[in-house]
Amino acid sequence: MAKATGYFVEQNLGAVDRIFRVLLGTAMLAVPYFMLIENGVVVEPWQSWMMVLSVYPCLSGILGLDPIYKIFGAKSCDLSSRNQCGTFPYQVDALIGHEPTPEDDYEHSLSHSRHERHA
Repeated sequence: MAKATGYFVEQNLGAVDRIFRVLLGTAMLAVPYFMLIENGVVVEPWQSWMMVLSVYPCLSGILGLDPIYKIFGAKSCDLSSRNQCGTFPYQVDALIGHEPTPEDDYEHSLSHSRHERHA
């Protein structure tokens, strides 16, 4: 295997998992936020905790990296043509069927991939 060069984050979340996490984190933040606007003050302790805990799913979904998955060596993406690990644009490109092929084992982004042509 080639050695990674430059800045690189080894993503371990698939596109569906990433979208779900961002939506979940947004909902966890939005519910207490709108209750806060309505009441003018945080009434219940769960509202504060929900807002704090919303950071984890949002950041892991945006970055495509889950530290807990990393500890256990788990991935929600694989090497199939539709659920590949990589940057979000790369994953969307794979989801819509363009079948990007990474140039190396480390960087899976659209700028470092090529598309297979089907006859």
